[in-house]
Amino acid sequence: MALMLKEERVGAVNLPEQITSYAARMRLWEAIGLDSPVVVLERPSGSRFHELTRLTSLAAVGDVAEALSKMVTANVGQPCSPETQESLFITLTELLGNCHHHARAADDLHGLVCAQTWYKGARAQFAIADSGIGIRQSLQENPDLSKRLANQNACVLATELGISSKLNRGHAGYGLALARDLAIQTPGAQLFVQSFDEAVLISDGQLTELSKFEYAIPGTLVVFEWDTKKTLDVANVYANWPRSEDDDHDFF
Repeated sequence: MALMLKEERVGAVNLPEQITSYAARMRLWEAIGLDSPVVVLERPSGSRFHELTRLTSLAAVGDVAEALSKMVTANVGQPCSPETQESLFITLTELLGNCHHHARAADDLHGLVCAQTWYKGARAQFAIADSGIGIRQSLQENPDLSKRLANQNACVLATELGISSKLNRGHAGYGLALARDLAIQTPGAQLFVQSFDEAVLISDGQLTELSKFEYAIPGTLVVFEWDTKKTLDVANVYANWPRSEDDDHDFF
């Protein structure tokens, strides 16, 4: 919503009273360059949410990924494993890097990220959004994918390992694949990816294609949610990915 409002260059935002305070705490108005109608104190160190944060530079990606992973794992109601915190940091670094790369920074439409925990329900969630050209148009830059894009859901395709708009491979093309496989192997985890009127939902280990939304969103939205009683383990994801002789020792 923040990205869409900023793109429309709105001069004022009026929300229902019951959610105005929450939106102010999440820094909605600041994210779109407006003054908040509600004065909100600075977020305390024990907060169970991370307000909307703009990804204004690539250098900020690592800092934001670290802040989010620490905030989420510190407020889940029980001790968090080192594997989960490291897995969150790695996954967020990949996804936030993609978001920053595809954002329309020239239009001052930087990518946005936020997170929240519900310790009584043992749930945590982070959401990332950009208002770039979208997954389908991005993948169309790779001519090798033209046949598959003609009859496949672009969001589903983008979560496949090695799929990238770049002709060279290297590290490109595994941010969403990492999030997908992490969601599939973690009981109670969910991943939702929407770009324009296409989407994919991964829930309870099952992948569901979605399309033809009445309200298409510009750019891409990624939401990852999981049961905080479960361990997130990217090492196990990497261990199950195919390797080739060309892979550098430190690739994974």
